[in-house]
Amino acid sequence: MVKFRLYFDKDKEELWLNEMSQMGYAMTEFFLGFYSFEACEPGEYFYQIDLFTERKQHMSHSEYVSLICESGAEYICRWGWWRFFRRRSELGDFQLYTDVESRIEQLQRIFRFFRIMLILEIIIFTYDLVINVMFYMDREHVTASMSGTMLACLMIMTALVVGIGSLCYRIRKKIDRLKGQLI
Repeated sequence: MVKFRLYFDKDKEELWLNEMSQMGYAMTEFFLGFYSFEACEPGEYFYQIDLFTERKQHMSHSEYVSLICESGAEYICRWGWWRFFRRRSELGDFQLYTDVESRIEQLQRIFRFFRIMLILEIIIFTYDLVINVMFYMDREHVTASMSGTMLACLMIMTALVVGIGSLCYRIRKKIDRLKGQLI
């Protein structure tokens, strides 16, 4: 079975994958929002997702996967910097980050990742806006379809900036809540 979902919150994505496992579906692959599942015993697996960069974690991909798999986990796949793992529920709860400090560190890595995406998107949006305004000012070359296309692109880019900005804000709030637990 294949399901399509777009998640920008890894906690919600993990929750959904674990709910699917509870219903008897084990994730086997991921590509561009398409999740592949196969039948399993209900609740057979617990899923975890992590953002991994060799530079930040100071180890290679294979070392990282080996480290996680030592806990009895199974490496499923990767998508960009994201790594998907699962572990049989009979081995107990599966958490990659069990203490507050490591959870904060993980969320800070995710925050930095999306903050860079936000900055790049703002730069692209600003460039596109300036180019479109300059092009639109030369009205004799603008057709109605071109005008509609430009507007649609700007609306999509605005939605991306707002969406990524909102995600950065929510991650920052999670970090602040966890830091509050340390005090």
